[in-house]
Amino acid sequence: MSMILKLALGVAGLALLAPAAAQDSDDESEIRRYAVEVIIFRYAQDVGSGNEIFAAAEPQTVLFGGPLPEAAEVPEPQPPRRTGPYPDIEFVRLMRDDYQLTDIYGRLRRLDAYDPIMHFGWTQATWAQEQTRPIPLRRFGRPPADLDGDLTLYLNRFLHLVVDLELGAASEAPVFYRIEEDRILKNGELRYYDHPKFGLLAKVTRVEEREDADELPGYPVQ
Repeated sequence: MSMILKLALGVAGLALLAPAAAQDSDDESEIRRYAVEVIIFRYAQDVGSGNEIFAAAEPQTVLFGGPLPEAAEVPEPQPPRRTGPYPDIEFVRLMRDDYQLTDIYGRLRRLDAYDPIMHFGWTQATWAQEQTRPIPLRRFGRPPADLDGDLTLYLNRFLHLVVDLELGAASEAPVFYRIEEDRILKNGELRYYDHPKFGLLAKVTRVEEREDADELPGYPVQ
């Protein structure tokens, strides 16, 4: 094979590799969007945390303020919080017709052991933890007067939902119960954040771009 032909084939090979490399770069920089649906409930008075509805989730219970169980995971050191401008997460509240946990919410209402107090959902673009601010609970709706906190959905190597909620006790003393957990979520998985006094169910679903539907106006989306 002549030297000129070898050089030509080498240049052609580089030209073929360039688009692939550009595609890989685009995939790495892709901003992913997720839909999140949440139910917050409290347990009825004198009723311990049950699992008849959430057995499939196999939750781990942590009693905050007490010793950690032997098998509890110790959280890794968190990166410093960002202090400058944050990217826009393009927050949009879900319409109730788009909820996926309506049946579970209805079951909670029918059982005496549970008192569901909030049910809401939203979509957002995801960024790294240091680029993501917590979303106050009041942005999702009107929480009860004794419930406060925020939620944070971020994407590092894995997708995380941070729950930081505080529920006031029904007593004269200023007592508060708190859930403060950072958990990894899988697409479409139902996760259970538990506390002896209240709990939270969360489901996160990847929002896929429907380019084919955009290119065909009037074509019904299946």
